[in-house]
Amino acid sequence: MKKTLCIASLLFFLHTASAQVLIALLFGNKLNTGQLEFGLTVGPSLTNISGAGGKGKVGLNLGLYFNIKLNDRWYIHPEGVAKGGFGAKDILPYSTGNDSLDQFFTGGAVKRQIGTLSLPVLIQYKIYKRWFAELGPQVNLLTKPKDIFTGKVNDNELSYTTEIRETITKLDFGMAGGLVYKLREDHGMGICLRYYGGLTDIQKDLPGANRNRMWQLNVTIPIGAGKAKSNANGNSSKTPPP
Repeated sequence: MKKTLCIASLLFFLHTASAQVLIALLFGNKLNTGQLEFGLTVGPSLTNISGAGGKGKVGLNLGLYFNIKLNDRWYIHPEGVAKGGFGAKDILPYSTGNDSLDQFFTGGAVKRQIGTLSLPVLIQYKIYKRWFAELGPQVNLLTKPKDIFTGKVNDNELSYTTEIRETITKLDFGMAGGLVYKLREDHGMGICLRYYGGLTDIQKDLPGANRNRMWQLNVTIPIGAGKAKSNANGNSSKTPPP
């Protein structure tokens, strides 16, 4: 349990996907038990921002997860997602404050990219056999927000990137919910279709509500679960000394 708490604390400080993979490989077999599942979660996402007038932007999320069994029906499922993001594409260009620059992007588009460190804490309920429903709050630390302007000048592609951290909130709160299918009854891979709806107006200097939206298709991959189970079976088969 002490190691479990240490790993959970590290989730707040991870900034690269490689660090998460390394932690999963090192501690997976020690953290997977009959009541606890630990591993990687990875999958594509489709994000948008309500009120921004853009279209969905494709991304990729990668993180660590715990699945804590309370009983045969109920589970707690926290995740630490260090590689993720929100945003939208094909937003109408706005003034950059430079008239000479603005003329190049008239008729162009803006892609908004927002990096995230996310912590969803979900409750999962076993509906039937390997099917689960999940619901819970999610908090996101928004990092490195930027707008990428694109346009054409004499058939030549032109782009301009500007940071927008002064206009975007640092934190984003919302609710996530989805449907999960486990490929095995015990510790095994799972597939999850999840929707996140932000409750925070992330850009309050603009009229209307600008809230993050995300569809995710996640795959959960337990690390070391088979080895941990094998070790447990081996230990249980040993005859205690007289």
